Amino acid sequence: MTSKPRLLLTGSSGRVGQAIAEALCDDYEITGLDLIPGRFTTHLGSVADPHRVAESMQGAMAVIHTASLHAPHVGVESEARFRAVNVEGTRLLLEAMADARVGRLVYTSSTSVYGHSLERGDEAVWVTEGLEPRPRDIYDETKLAAEALCREAAEEGLLSCTSLRISRCFPEPEHLMATYRLYRGVDLRDVGQAHRRALEQTGHGYEVYNISARSPFQPEDREELLRDAPAVLRRRLPWLEAAFRTRGWPVPASIDRVYVIDKACRELGYAPRFNLDQRDFLPGVPWQ
Repeated sequence: MTSKPRLLLTGSSGRVGQAIAEALCDDYEITGLDLIPGRFTTHLGSVADPHRVAESMQGAMAVIHTASLHAPHVGVESEARFRAVNVEGTRLLLEAMADARVGRLVYTSSTSVYGHSLERGDEAVWVTEGLEPRPRDIYDETKLAAEALCREAAEEGLLSCTSLRISRCFPEPEHLMATYRLYRGVDLRDVGQAHRRALEQTGHGYEVYNISARSPFQPEDREELLRDAPAVLRRRLPWLEAAFRTRGWPVPASIDRVYVIDKACRELGYAPRFNLDQRDFLPGVPWQ
């Protein structure tokens, strides 16, 4: 019987980490590193602990790095702690990968790194990977700094790396999750799929991709989305207004951005399955 390839997954007890593990566990042996116990966590410890990282790296053929302080920690954790975990933890991980000769990394980043570039002008922002990140806070700064470390390691030929900038996927009221799925949110199951695609990507070097649900909007909608989103929704999704009304949900008056996933679909074969769909609003069907 052929053994499964071993994968180190940092942040394996978190919501995103667990979703990734669930997407991969049938085909990979998961070594999970996290501060708290979890179904897929085999090593308890911090990514900022070099000994724990080196120990958990043993036998791995690739790494998926999700461990991070996140946006809700801003104002709660110190900026020094953010840098220690998000930046220095990534540096330690890269060093351990070089020592163990592990050559494939998928880094879980965030669309939050676009920061001030997402702020309103006279039209909704069309967010491709070519949009310049302009960090707003310590979370954005440290995620972008970690991306830079990954890029540098790839450019030095130490490994190949794919950074996935994932959009909003934390628990929220249903009407918000449904609304955000139109332009700035993603289902965790699609996050798991994206990481599989990135892990199994061939080639070398460094690439970055936006990961979100598929939006119904087109570039020519940008001005009207900001000024009169319901008009665009009636044109693109004529069923949505009535579907939202039956659940007592408001239709967004203005939409300020659209996360564009064309590059990930084209180059990774990413194909989100959990987009906002009319079938989700059939009578008696709970919204996913």
